[in-house]
Amino acid sequence: MRSLRTPLRALAVALALTAVSACGALDEGGESGSGAGDDATTVKVGYLHTIAVDDKLWLGQIDGQWADHDLNIETTEFATGIELSQALAGGSLDVAIMGGVTSNFPAQGQGQIIMLNSIENATARLWAAPGSKITSAADLKGKTVVTTEGTTADIFLHRALTEAGVDREDVDIVNAKMPDAVQAFVGGSADAIALWVPFDLRVQEEVAGATEIDDAGNYPDAAVGDGWIANNEWYADNEDTVRTLIDAWLDINDDFRADPEGSLEKVHAEAYDGAATLDDLTYQVGFQTDHTNEEWLAAYEDGTVLDVVGTAEQAYVELGGVPEFVDPSEFFDTSLFIEQAKAHLE
Repeated sequence: MRSLRTPLRALAVALALTAVSACGALDEGGESGSGAGDDATTVKVGYLHTIAVDDKLWLGQIDGQWADHDLNIETTEFATGIELSQALAGGSLDVAIMGGVTSNFPAQGQGQIIMLNSIENATARLWAAPGSKITSAADLKGKTVVTTEGTTADIFLHRALTEAGVDREDVDIVNAKMPDAVQAFVGGSADAIALWVPFDLRVQEEVAGATEIDDAGNYPDAAVGDGWIANNEWYADNEDTVRTLIDAWLDINDDFRADPEGSLEKVHAEAYDGAATLDDLTYQVGFQTDHTNEEWLAAYEDGTVLDVVGTAEQAYVELGGVPEFVDPSEFFDTSLFIEQAKAHLE
């Protein structure tokens, strides 16, 4: 890889300071409860604030399905999957809802997957700067690409480079949190950016002549499952609560699929006002898969959900983020969801 350009060196320093300041995220507030009764079971849930990850969480808080199942969901927002996974492994959380790292930390013994929330099929996109002469992933050799390592966008970038026959070491890949990555690209400090929606809308608005040259939808093995992951010890001691979480989620998913637009409007008004526009959220969900409960049950029974988790895990192995491949069935017992979904659909 080539050395970082001066603006990106400054960006790296800023990001390091940001990471230090974010370490106390769990202690700095952001917690909320679901309004359940005094006898309800409290579950401490950490989440990433992106719609593919937390949509069911918020609709359940708004419409009361968690409370209906005697669950008091205490929520805490985290900025990155790494911080979220650290809190989960340390016991500060019972459950975490994650994006791409659903296939990472549980494979390393840090958490058990309870269920998937959605599948991101084409949320990751590759954009080239005007004048860069980049028209495909094959043109990234010797270029500077900014992305957020270990995320959906990075898995897609890895798949695109591999298929194009480009060695990752021959690309100057710069790691940054996505808002900072977009800022670097907009400022002209990178030739290309691997991002996820709706950050592409910001690129379109700010960089005249920037072009989208590829997306994860062209690579079936770049799909990523967003999932609910439990702390190991909590999971072992709370099977009944795990099943209750699944039951409540199934009710929420029924309501979401019955009225996707209305449900998204509720979630936006209560959880995303000021963080994202409704148009952004509507745009974003167009690139992910959200099944009905019947469709989810079929995907669990035929092994599709394990395949999605496994292909993303394999990408982490190839990237060096996971030491060795572990069969997803060792950290994702799909039988719990299958049993609860069958009972729900009777």
